[in-house]
Amino acid sequence: MIELHEIGAGENCQNAQVRARVLESPKARYTKQFAVRESGSEVAFLALDLIPETDYLVLYEIFVPSELRRRGIGSRLLGEVESLAKSLGYESVALFPSPLNSEYPESKLIAWYRSHGYVPRPDCPTELEKLVV
Repeated sequence: MIELHEIGAGENCQNAQVRARVLESPKARYTKQFAVRESGSEVAFLALDLIPETDYLVLYEIFVPSELRRRGIGSRLLGEVESLAKSLGYESVALFPSPLNSEYPESKLIAWYRSHGYVPRPDCPTELEKLVV
């Protein structure tokens, strides 16, 4: 089961790659950062923009440490983000697909999101969205 733990000022993450990503990840006014745990172990980092004046939650960043990739963690976390968006009253999840690793092609990342039901936003085709209502 995926658990989100909001990261507060001065908190340390268990996983070194997650800890490094937290330090690199920018944080805006409405950004919330989370350490993601599954079965008690830290498995990912998540950043969301929870903007009150919009009908969409912004998925800013998902990061899974290299040794934990290809195990479905990102897919399960994406489902958790969608459930959270719905529970908070958002109509959709929006994102701008941009790989954190320069060796990972953007086209592959877009294909991954599309395989989870994300489609280009009508008003901004470089962004993807998925309705959650």
